[in-house]
Amino acid sequence: MRHSKRAFAVAALFCSLAAAAQPVAKLAPRNGVVRLAVVGDAGDGTIRVARGLARVHAEHPLDGVLLPGDNLYPCGAKSADDPVWQRLQPLFDLALPMFPILGNHDWCGNPDAELAYSARLGLWRFPAREYMVESGVADIAMIDTTPYVRGKGKAPDLVSMFAGSRARWRIVTGHHTIVSSGFHGYFPRREHRRMLALLAPMRAAGVDLYVCGHDHHLELVGGNPRMLISGASSDPIAPLALHPNTLFPADAQKRGGFAVLEISASKLSVTFYDLEGKRLAAPLEWTKK
Repeated sequence: MRHSKRAFAVAALFCSLAAAAQPVAKLAPRNGVVRLAVVGDAGDGTIRVARGLARVHAEHPLDGVLLPGDNLYPCGAKSADDPVWQRLQPLFDLALPMFPILGNHDWCGNPDAELAYSARLGLWRFPAREYMVESGVADIAMIDTTPYVRGKGKAPDLVSMFAGSRARWRIVTGHHTIVSSGFHGYFPRREHRRMLALLAPMRAAGVDLYVCGHDHHLELVGGNPRMLISGASSDPIAPLALHPNTLFPADAQKRGGFAVLEISASKLSVTFYDLEGKRLAAPLEWTKK
């Protein structure tokens, strides 16, 4: 028994140290609430989506933007000085902190260039390929799924990433889909199988919501965890056929737009907007006591 307790203590210490070493980006709640837009696959459609975001921000202020990959089409940036960064200027003009991760199109270029841009622009908060966003009400693990789905990297250690978490809500943001009604919810099959294998560690880590892009549509799928797909910022594509657990949308039509997460200690809601910033449906919400 003594050896068992010692082993448990060592394991707990290891997890604590791993979590402590994880880069962290801070985000302060506004009156106990955080509002984050989710703008996936924005690569070359930022002018229009920025207008929609500006409208939503003017009506009810946002605190930041999650960018779940494919931030720059067609092949990311070559350096922090690459002219391709001008494509994101409409988003930068919103003066909101941005929390990106890499997508497959970002990996096509020089992925380190997107990290290096953090030194150029304070609003671009990208401290590492994998990091945490901490806000008090929610902790968000930002993970790099591209090497993993290609069989060239290990699965993210989500249990360790959340080892020090004390927030009520746990969210993971990655680029690739796990459960989705779009093409990438099924294909390529090898990549999809690898993403499905992340469900068990997500559940072990107590994750409430997985946020992604990759499929170019808007969708919320019920389950454990729930799945938010918001990759319709630049080139919307209709889902193939709606999953039985899809909560939004009610049909498989082509829609461009983005999602907004509103998080407090007791409630998390998802609201979908079109590219003009018009709400597509009532907020979908769930609570914790």
